[in-house]
Amino acid sequence: MRDLRILAILLALAVCPVVAGDAPRLPWAPAAWRTAWSMPDQEGDPFPLGNPRHGVAEGGLAVATPQGAVAVHDPRTGRRRYAIPADAAPTAGVWVAAGTIVVARQVPGAADHRLTGYELTDGALLWRTTVTVEPVELVGGVPRYTGPRIMVTERGVTFLDRSPGPYTFTSLDLRTGRVTARTVRPRDCLLHSAASARSVALVSDCAGRIELASVDPHTLRPDWTRSLPPSGQAASLSLTAGADGYLDIVGGNVESFFAPDGRLLSTVREALARPPATGAMAPERWSRPFRVGSYPESTGEGDLLISDRRATLTFLISLNTVTGRIRALPVALPPTWSTLLGTTEDMAFVHDEAGWIVAYRLVHGPSGDPAPPGGVPLSDWPDACALLGVLGGGYRPGPVRRTVAGVPTPKPAGCDWIPATDEEAVVSVSVAWVFSTPAAAREAFAAIVRRVKQTGRYDPTTETPYALSQTLPRLPSGMLSESIVTAGPALVHLRSSSRRAVRLLTPRLQRNLLARYEPGAVVPDDGPLAARPAGWSFPADNSIGADLVVAGGLVHAGSGDGKVYALDAVSGALRWSHQTGGLVTSGPIRAGGTVYASTFSRIVALDAVSGRTRWSRRTTEASRFVIDGRTVYAWTGAQVIALDAASGRTRWRGRESGFVHRVIPHAAGDLVYATGPGGVVALDAGSGERRWRFRADGRTDVAGVATTADTVHVASGDGRLHALDRVTGRPRWRSQVGAPIFAGPLAAGRAVYVGGGGVLHKLDAATGARRWTFEAGRGAHTTTNALMVARGVAYLTRVGDRLHALDAATGKTRWIFPLGGGAGFRAPGPFTPVLAGDALYVAAGDGELHALDASTGTRRWGFQTGGDIRTAPVVAGGRVYVGSVNGNVYAIRASDGRVGG
Repeated sequence: MRDLRILAILLALAVCPVVAGDAPRLPWAPAAWRTAWSMPDQEGDPFPLGNPRHGVAEGGLAVATPQGAVAVHDPRTGRRRYAIPADAAPTAGVWVAAGTIVVARQVPGAADHRLTGYELTDGALLWRTTVTVEPVELVGGVPRYTGPRIMVTERGVTFLDRSPGPYTFTSLDLRTGRVTARTVRPRDCLLHSAASARSVALVSDCAGRIELASVDPHTLRPDWTRSLPPSGQAASLSLTAGADGYLDIVGGNVESFFAPDGRLLSTVREALARPPATGAMAPERWSRPFRVGSYPESTGEGDLLISDRRATLTFLISLNTVTGRIRALPVALPPTWSTLLGTTEDMAFVHDEAGWIVAYRLVHGPSGDPAPPGGVPLSDWPDACALLGVLGGGYRPGPVRRTVAGVPTPKPAGCDWIPATDEEAVVSVSVAWVFSTPAAAREAFAAIVRRVKQTGRYDPTTETPYALSQTLPRLPSGMLSESIVTAGPALVHLRSSSRRAVRLLTPRLQRNLLARYEPGAVVPDDGPLAARPAGWSFPADNSIGADLVVAGGLVHAGSGDGKVYALDAVSGALRWSHQTGGLVTSGPIRAGGTVYASTFSRIVALDAVSGRTRWSRRTTEASRFVIDGRTVYAWTGAQVIALDAASGRTRWRGRESGFVHRVIPHAAGDLVYATGPGGVVALDAGSGERRWRFRADGRTDVAGVATTADTVHVASGDGRLHALDRVTGRPRWRSQVGAPIFAGPLAAGRAVYVGGGGVLHKLDAATGARRWTFEAGRGAHTTTNALMVARGVAYLTRVGDRLHALDAATGKTRWIFPLGGGAGFRAPGPFTPVLAGDALYVAAGDGELHALDASTGTRRWGFQTGGDIRTAPVVAGGRVYVGSVNGNVYAIRASDGRVGG
């Protein structure tokens, strides 16, 4: 204990140096939020009717699990204490207050909720009762009541009771579940509610007369009421309550903040404009955080804006309890949609869109205005326009100033570099924050990096100890590339729609920041776009979602940015690119010297070497296509079109009764098969005339089709496999495989492989007789369309689980390789293995490409792409080529998995 006290004294001296002489001591105030712990939690959205999935109070954090249980954690450490078991009725809400956990469970097929109270310390049952809550009621498209139907506070459980008459609120005793009070409100009024730890706030709009009231949850009697100016429009009314009772109210066409005792503290404009107190020796008092989001700004209408997707950091927002001034302290969280789950006296709990609960602990320190809270004086912030130096190519800087804690930044905190022409992209630099210490900046940077790597799309080939690049979704379309860069106490963001611009400029930004804050530090700069014998990566401006084509010394890739790229297969240098005018939905496919690709409205044929357009055809709907010899078969909606591959002229056009999902040309060249809802249609390859039609199941779609020399194998959604004569369409046999089919069918030799629900079957191709069955494991994970048979081995992948290598003759396991999942699991991906030589290449759901020994399953190397892999690996010239949704095309050295030299 003595050692702990000495350590505390040393830490205090480290953050609060002794000031000589009679200099006044600075007031002690909240200075920063530090990450205490975090844990994965994929269920972030509230239950129906606004009931929360998480409950927070001083004694515990309760989390509703997907399995229906309620896990109870220590809020200080995140350690799991115990779990309240699942019930037959699904969980519909969780709250924690005053040593009590309240769980709501939805009665199936009814509006009833069963409320149960438990002891927080050990989960012992306290009480149980059933209530019927008010459903959602819309009048003119506007809900009459907005807010939670059930509110749990230290003073009781209050719910909106279902009633044909006025709105009826009923309260229950928190520890016994007995009714303590009821009250009614007029149903012809608009009503909003929110709960703090000890009170319920109600704001009502009755024919333009707006009233705010704070109600005692035990008695339902008002503690105070306030009249607000008329709103003018009903949709503008809203209410948010902090745990300690401070209120954020939109009403009367203005957004205002109220204290727990009903005092009007400030409007949003006043809260943001009020400067910090100067010369004050008493510490300012601040509310607990009541909102989380981007740095607070005011809209033109005077509302609080904290959901800016352009934001570079996330902040917890509090109010000065006397003046109503807003204070925003940064947290180590990337700019994502986040939800404030709750607060305790010195902690805040946030759920981010990446699927994590992050707990922050408040740190106090000396407050020295005019520095922003937790930072350094604004005069010491760097000039954002100077951080890149001078850009050539006609770029000109556009300074952007910010207001931080009511004080304008003396120098630009942002800079938009505007190009001379529209052909180039805008490049933006933003000083996200300057922290009080370099350690605080490093903590924020490290937390952002962790979160981006867990669930984001990032570029591992350009990562350094000072920077990480990622791609962000951007509305209305496209993606945005961003580098997060730190040096000293500064955290800076570089953004552009051009990923190549961000790649080229990030090392310059790092060097300039380090020269200012950490002289002598070196940034690796080996020219990310230069030729690299070992391998390379190329940054397209949107995701790579279709298979790559490697031929003739070129790599052809289609991107979500609308471009088809041709890259040098050895160096990665851009040979040409073609803008198709829309998202590339199919292709590229190379046939001879031509590359074909399609968008939502067009099919194009390009010269493979020069990129010159050979022909272009408009289509009326989203197009996909295949090529067979001299014909391009495209399908749009319910239509199949055959085009001459050389000229693009229409050979024939056929219309089916349902939406066409896929077209499969037969190797013999005489028939084309089109799949759709419940069946398959065989079309004459020369004329488009229908030869036959087979309806597998009128209720479900065709899951897959495989063809052999004389048979078409059709897997239906009801778990059946049908073998048809390929010329006449007559059934030869049918086999019921049980679960819905997700893997196959795959015809190999004299067998057909098909699977689903974690089970793989090998069937005799002539009779449909089952030769063997392999069960990979039933449950949440099921087999995907990731099935390959080669060299006497059947390879099967389960989502986020394992790759199985089976003896194709017996079905016995040869080896198993774990593909992972866990916290970094993001998407199914194709997962179909590719065999080349003695190596097997397979993509995992966390974005890693694995190279395995094909005989033993031993891992030779792994390469993290930084995003979901949705292209099959292509092996050529000693390299493995893949594309990622982060926008990168990779050439990875097959011998050791390296990209750099």
